[in-house]
Amino acid sequence: MNESEIRTRFPNASQAFVRANLSPCDAGEITELESGACVPPLGAKEVQGFTGQRFLVRVTSIRRRLLDTDNSCEKFHVDLLRYAGVIPDDTPDKIEIEVRQIKAGKGREEETVIEVFEI
Repeated sequence: MNESEIRTRFPNASQAFVRANLSPCDAGEITELESGACVPPLGAKEVQGFTGQRFLVRVTSIRRRLLDTDNSCEKFHVDLLRYAGVIPDDTPDKIEIEVRQIKAGKGREEETVIEVFEI
């Protein structure tokens, strides 16, 4: 949302409110938003020190209500591990991904546990 649109919708808005609600792109009118439209893709990062190792990444989602199997978003977790240099690549010959869900017991907080093992 640009400043003029915010001022039109909220004519009495403070300057702090306007700044807090500006579009992250700050590129004027955006006709069609895409996921992460203003964030450039991360380039391939060379990770040093890895050889022919294989890794197991286990993503365990602990939830009060279990999700559909395909909604645990393990791809994002694995990509972040790659960007951080924890794993060299996420190709099938380098990594095995295991996704699990556990129902949270009474009083237990929801969380996602990510474990990385060299295999």
